[in-house]
Amino acid sequence: MRNDNITVTRGNIGQWASIIGGVALLMGIIGLIWQGGLSDVISLSLAIGIGGIILWAIMTPQEFRAFVSGRQARYGTSAVFGTLLLLGIVALFYVVLQRAVIVMDMTEGQRFSISEETRNILRQVSTPIRITGFYSPRLLNQREIDDQFFRLYEIATGGKISRNYIDPDEQPAQAQRYGLSYDGEVFLSFVNADGSVDFTSLSRLPRSESQERDMTEAISRLLISGTLTVYFDQSHEERDPLSAEPQGLSGINNGIQESGLITYPVSLTELAAVGGNIPADASALILARPTTDFSEAEIAVIDRYLRRGGGLFIMSDVLFNDNPFLRYDGLFSRYLWENFGLRALDAAVVDEASHGQTLLESVSAAVYPENDIARRLDEENAPTLFRIARPLEVSNTPASDVLNGRVIMTSPQSYGETNLKLLGETETYRYDADQDIPGPLTTVAWAYNRATGAKIVLTGDSDFATNSLVSTSGNAILFTDSLSWITGFSDQITFAPQAYGTGSPVIFVDGQTLDVIAFITAILMPGVVFAIGLILWVRRMRA
Repeated sequence: MRNDNITVTRGNIGQWASIIGGVALLMGIIGLIWQGGLSDVISLSLAIGIGGIILWAIMTPQEFRAFVSGRQARYGTSAVFGTLLLLGIVALFYVVLQRAVIVMDMTEGQRFSISEETRNILRQVSTPIRITGFYSPRLLNQREIDDQFFRLYEIATGGKISRNYIDPDEQPAQAQRYGLSYDGEVFLSFVNADGSVDFTSLSRLPRSESQERDMTEAISRLLISGTLTVYFDQSHEERDPLSAEPQGLSGINNGIQESGLITYPVSLTELAAVGGNIPADASALILARPTTDFSEAEIAVIDRYLRRGGGLFIMSDVLFNDNPFLRYDGLFSRYLWENFGLRALDAAVVDEASHGQTLLESVSAAVYPENDIARRLDEENAPTLFRIARPLEVSNTPASDVLNGRVIMTSPQSYGETNLKLLGETETYRYDADQDIPGPLTTVAWAYNRATGAKIVLTGDSDFATNSLVSTSGNAILFTDSLSWITGFSDQITFAPQAYGTGSPVIFVDGQTLDVIAFITAILMPGVVFAIGLILWVRRMRA
């Protein structure tokens, strides 16, 4: 039986102590540079390194002195410290670059840079703005993709726009406070002096394929929030902007407020009684289906408002149940025709070609994109739906300085049923060439006075804006873009869509993965080569 004896000498201990100590010291120094401070692991590595070198000096003092002061050592020491210096510079350079968040767009045409139009808007940012995104662990990939885009806005504003991400699974109370609707939702808000979110300014960021347009328009709305005010007249039994019932207008009222506009009720009747005026801060006055005609005194209030450049959004309905509002020969109808070349006709649209469930449900058959109101409307992809539409008339020769036009029309196979009594009592209709109005018919029209700046939008239906129908894509666009045109809101936020998409066309890795890659390539691989070289050099010295 063979007995192998293992002999451990002071030289063996010194050799292993020098190797282990040198490698541990090197890793500790690299970790210290990388982390920018001490940690338990780094402290342990430095302690092992120093302890190993001390043990080397105790076990083999002559070898240690030769390593430090010998002729070979002088060159070797220079190489060691030169390599350590190189590694330190590489690690430090990477850390500085990473913390500086330097972004470069290498694509031809700068497809992944924010546009100059966006930069012009961002130059107006004076109050800190916070981008708050809610991402669960399931959407970490999406968060990293969004972050590379949000970061552009932070850089462009010098940090005035900041980013914060919250995990709704870990912080459900925060998600509830923000009114989170879905995972991945993003909010914009101003930031208070103490760094907290100003929840009074909180708004949701729309998410579509036009990522830059959505973000920049949301910032624009935030910047002008509180500067535009919309009034709802409530003196003629109009639809209630606070009602959440199907026939109420709470949906559009909340949408107006979420866009940064302020809404208030107003009473034309009370103002007329005291000779008052529409408030000076009014950007628009909405008449959501009044049920009675206006008196001369009320028309005078509206006239004074329009002469100073006001905006009027009028929603009329078919004249059932003896509703006299905008009757063909009524006072307010004559005022609109004489001053703006618009009036509603005493009829109901019947469309045999473009309709909903019945021929009375009018679906837009043609739009006229000559005005900002219709630019986003599309009769195929975003049609409007009117429950029972009232045809409108647009004068070809309006008053001086007045421009007017059509927004939506019915199909050529439509007509205006004038026997409203029979229609209302029996829901029957039939085209009568001698009495009915042949199509195509106008259902939405606009007018603009170049001298005063007054703007009017007239619709032949009010149901389209109610809670029951406004969710229809075309209806929402019609209301939103009509109000934007009236108030001038669109002039302040609209710019051409940019190419920056919601997806990433290149390979994108998160910060943690980037750190691992950089550590392996810039630190670990050179460090291993250095350690192997150091071991070989020590062994050659002892040979």
